[in-house]
Amino acid sequence: MASQPDGKQVNTGEMILAQFGLLYVGEPKFSGSEEEGQAHQQRYFAWLDGLGDAAVNRGIPFGPPTRVDATGVSSEAREDRLTGLTIIEAEDMDAAIEIAKACPYIELAALDVVQIFQM
Repeated sequence: MASQPDGKQVNTGEMILAQFGLLYVGEPKFSGSEEEGQAHQQRYFAWLDGLGDAAVNRGIPFGPPTRVDATGVSSEAREDRLTGLTIIEAEDMDAAIEIAKACPYIELAALDVVQIFQM
């Protein structure tokens, strides 16, 4: 896939990969020792390194949210808050889900997998 000067994609015979966001949901709940926590973190970074070029953006951590809606503004803590994002390329949603299922983060919290569309 190559880009023309106007930004449109041209099929060059290569496999077309879609982009997906792996949304980190919730605060990881870890109850082990500090050493176990470090080992888990090392497994996470090994998983991330193993993504290679499929990781378009390895990680974007999020701070605590402030919700704004028609009723006002709230900084109330929520268990389901988004804590970060990794952007990957994969052939399709099934392939992206398989990548997410291998992530050690899901042992402690959850990942939402969403396809990213260009506007």
